[in-house]
Amino acid sequence: MAKKNNNSLAERLFSPSYFRRRLAYTDALPQITMLGLIAGVASALIIVAFRSLFELPLEHWLPDGTPEGFESLAPIWHLLLPIIGGGLLGAWLMLFKPNERKTGVAHVMNCMVNNKGHMPFKNTLVQFFGGALAILTGQSAGREGPAVHLGSAVSAQLGQFVYLPDNSIRLLIGCGTAGAIAASFNTPMAGVIFAMEVVMLEYTIIGFTPIIIAAVTATFVHNSLYGAEMAFMAPDIAFASNAELPLILVYGVILGAMAALFTKTITTAVNFSGKPVMLRMLIAGLITGLLATQVPQVMGMGTDSILAAIQGEYTIQLLIALAFAKLFATGISVGLGMPIGLIGPTLLMGACAGGALGILSQELITGPVSDPGFYAMLGMGAMMSAVLQAPLAGLVALLELTHNPDIILPGMATVVIANITCRYIFKQDSAFTEILHKQGVDFHADPVNLALIHRGVASLMNEQLSHHTSEDVGGIIRSLDQGNEWILLHTDGDIHNVLQRQQIVPEQLQDSIQQSITTPTCHFGFCSSRATLKEAWDLHNKRNYDCLLITSRNGHVIGVLPTSEIKRFMRPE
Repeated sequence: MAKKNNNSLAERLFSPSYFRRRLAYTDALPQITMLGLIAGVASALIIVAFRSLFELPLEHWLPDGTPEGFESLAPIWHLLLPIIGGGLLGAWLMLFKPNERKTGVAHVMNCMVNNKGHMPFKNTLVQFFGGALAILTGQSAGREGPAVHLGSAVSAQLGQFVYLPDNSIRLLIGCGTAGAIAASFNTPMAGVIFAMEVVMLEYTIIGFTPIIIAAVTATFVHNSLYGAEMAFMAPDIAFASNAELPLILVYGVILGAMAALFTKTITTAVNFSGKPVMLRMLIAGLITGLLATQVPQVMGMGTDSILAAIQGEYTIQLLIALAFAKLFATGISVGLGMPIGLIGPTLLMGACAGGALGILSQELITGPVSDPGFYAMLGMGAMMSAVLQAPLAGLVALLELTHNPDIILPGMATVVIANITCRYIFKQDSAFTEILHKQGVDFHADPVNLALIHRGVASLMNEQLSHHTSEDVGGIIRSLDQGNEWILLHTDGDIHNVLQRQQIVPEQLQDSIQQSITTPTCHFGFCSSRATLKEAWDLHNKRNYDCLLITSRNGHVIGVLPTSEIKRFMRPE
């Protein structure tokens, strides 16, 4: 007998309907844990496929046999390759409508706000092949922006395919984001913080669990299939003296100003998004090509140049030239709509700017002074965090990428000052948020809205209901005796009124029913069982409904949600 009960419990726990229903609640830990695991595997597989699409050809095509060796090309190709790539990208993007060309982290954030977390397949297709084509042709691009889009999209689309509630689709996006960053850089901690701080704009215990699982799973799967190499192996460089801290704070201001210039460059280029896509891609390719004739290191993702800057292989003149060449090439390309990432380029800009400032420090400070490579690493964290307005993500990424605990104290100082400078002196928000603002999307973290987004309508709906025709007085009385809370009255197959138990006086039932036929007592609407409480509340605000009838996948009413219950949830006594 015990075995039979266990089997029925297992069947209930893992049945699709129970799984979906539990996800509407905020405490569905076993179910969201499973989502994190699935999202981690899915994001790792799509990242492996994406990297293989451009890294394997580049290893065969480029003279030095590495996917970063664009500098080894003949000088004429430094100009021509990005222009040709711009033309090919323009031709590719012309196959799609303007809304289908939106890609990257900003697109992911937009889908969370305006599309219930549902991510269109065509945008994913544009990102997968467009991002690979951009990197293949030497554009000033990062792979992590496309990776976030792809990891989030494949995770969200799996949720859409199995008809999960919308609040869990949003969580799947966070899991896919964490998995993508973790797999791309082999930095699971940074993946988790990036997902929470940049994309979801929140920290919750229940949210951390699946996102951590996704990051760990994605890292394990990616490393098993692709290798466990780091993006680059930074040398072990120590912080020399606390006497450098005042100068480091000044450098934080400089790096924050540079981050603001980068964000402003992007948003200025976004103003030309109405121009023909072929023209925009050709201009982006031309600018990159022209800059590459003077600074070939501007081409590609730049991880080899980051390591060179840290190891002190570049002169101060080259460091400054590469920092600003990367800034304008990437900023203009992103702003003009090229499907590329900007996080990797910010690391390169910061490494070059920090390295140059480190060389300057050796001339300004008497006594022990840190190696310029140490300042290059500080610049990486400061630039990334200021551009993203994500100080914790920048600091954790810096720690994981460098494996240098000495970086923490000066890194925190530089990161905080750079963020303050960018945001409060130069009035620049996160680059992704600024892009969304330019597109007319208001993206902000409102605590009440976040609470409503976290729960599905199924978590508050009342399932004690029954359906009756107006003539079925006896059936209604029996339903009330059985404890049902809601009576749905039908006329000619359609629901014409909704009665609540407390509104019904049995002795006056016939008169109440006849009156409700001519004058319905409840203003009701319909809402999908997949919807979040935020969607239900928006529907109420738009139509002023008294209650919502919650419908299943096949359109049957399975519950009633009074809008008073949503108000009570928003303002608990």
